[in-house]
Amino acid sequence: MKTLFRSSTILLILPALFTVTSLKAQTARLDQVEVTNPTGTQIYTTNDVKEIVGTPYYNDDWEPGIVTLINGTQSKTTLLSFNTYTGEVFYKERDEIKVLNKSKMKGFTFTKKNETFALGVVSPDFDITADMPIRVIHDGKTKLYIKYQTTRRRGNSKDPLTGITTDRFSNLETTILKRGDGKFVKTKIKKKNIINDLGDHKAELEAFTKKTRNKVKSGTDVALLLEYYDTLLD
Repeated sequence: MKTLFRSSTILLILPALFTVTSLKAQTARLDQVEVTNPTGTQIYTTNDVKEIVGTPYYNDDWEPGIVTLINGTQSKTTLLSFNTYTGEVFYKERDEIKVLNKSKMKGFTFTKKNETFALGVVSPDFDITADMPIRVIHDGKTKLYIKYQTTRRRGNSKDPLTGITTDRFSNLETTILKRGDGKFVKTKIKKKNIINDLGDHKAELEAFTKKTRNKVKSGTDVALLLEYYDTLLD
């Protein structure tokens, strides 16, 4: 019998998990998962008489990933899914779909694209709480995060022919820079925005991007720029 975590740590890990659906993992689609919290209160479900536009999931399908617990223990590679509407992180184990208890987690990584999400980041200005998974682009003296948030607008009227109402999921991404002084500021992954929002060493950063031909148009680009910026703070 395979388990998500190594046998030497399984007794510590098991309390962090609970089953959220009786659907067989082999046949369940993400939009069929019914989520309940530990007290049994339903917080998300799919209603068969409603049409759903959009998705609350970060990825359209299950993706391979690794979970890291607070004590540093890492799981084996398993199939994960992150629901940006409820904030829940799912994984598949044999014939069950389970949800992870985020209070036991440090974060998780989708390994295919090396996308890491951390817990424990707090910013009242951006409504970020410690139990909210936040994507980490750079984690040095300065930090760059992306907050993913999904809202659900519920349809009030039925289609006159089908009798179906339509709900819509809307996804919002917010890029947030945590500067060396600890201040969180909203930014964009663009050279002008990042350099201006850092607030100092502008000449050095401009020279660095020119020398390295870094156009700062991707997460990788901005991480390289911030790595260099961190050296200027020494």
